[in-house]
Amino acid sequence: MTGLLEIRERLRNFYGKYEIYVTAGVKFLLGLLTFFLINGQVGYREQINYPAVALILALVCAFLPINIMVVAACALILLHLSALSLEVCAIGFCLIALLFFLYGRFSPKHGYTAILTPVLCFFRIPQIMPVSAGLLCGPSAYLSVVSGAMVFFYLEDVEKNIVNFTSVEEGEAAAKFTAALKLLTGNKEMYLVIAAFLVTSLIVYLIRRQSVNFAWRIGLIVGNLIQMVILLAGYVLLGMPDKILWVILGTVISVIISLILEFFFYNLDYSRIERVQFEDDEYYYFVKAVPKVFLTKKDKRVKHITPNKTTISRRQLAEELDIDRDLLH
Repeated sequence: MTGLLEIRERLRNFYGKYEIYVTAGVKFLLGLLTFFLINGQVGYREQINYPAVALILALVCAFLPINIMVVAACALILLHLSALSLEVCAIGFCLIALLFFLYGRFSPKHGYTAILTPVLCFFRIPQIMPVSAGLLCGPSAYLSVVSGAMVFFYLEDVEKNIVNFTSVEEGEAAAKFTAALKLLTGNKEMYLVIAAFLVTSLIVYLIRRQSVNFAWRIGLIVGNLIQMVILLAGYVLLGMPDKILWVILGTVISVIISLILEFFFYNLDYSRIERVQFEDDEYYYFVKAVPKVFLTKKDKRVKHITPNKTTISRRQLAEELDIDRDLLH
């Protein structure tokens, strides 16, 4: 345990010392992954479907606020959708505009959550986000999780039903618009995932705010279990058994990530709980104080070693040298 605490303190000190460079590096890698995934999944416009475009966008977003990356990702998505079908782009624009309105109004500080949710959905382990949001953020952040999930499922359905939007006949514009609209209204899996995410985030949030011991650990375990049960039951009812393995794997990974977050952000020493009671003119206060676990710095003591000084009298020195004592003055 001491070794883990040492690693945590070193990471904290490193981040505190090089915060600007670490943040820029994280943004660059996240942006690079995001833009590459967008080009890979919906890269319908050939003019911008190049690695250099993703690299330039990632470099620019690395030195700007995270919400700029959200805007750039949405703009890139709409550009690709417009090359596929104007109807698909119109529905996508309405969806993104609605989500931007709600996101900007209630959760503008949670850009990382909005970006990470569709990325993790692509890797089939989105269960990490609702539990992490419940541990680290308030209820307003859950809207960004929902927004990211809705955008991902819309793009995934567009890719699966691309045949319905590649026709060039003018008379099929209304049919394309209807088909694009059904991608949102008829996607039962999307509603299942959104419901599971919201329930999980709220449960984790409510539990981790309690004053009970190990509140975070209880919250992350209960939240992951409830999320797994909801998703497993939902996929069975929807007739999608191929998703079950990914649900279990995603839950295991989510538990591991949640424990890591707890260790870095909420590592408490429950063996040294203190309870304080005091009052003022209007209230009595009962306070439960739980200290955080910190690695105590070792006191470095320098021990000075000096040689022993042996004294010798003048008489002894004279006898040793075999000379007259009066000569030693």
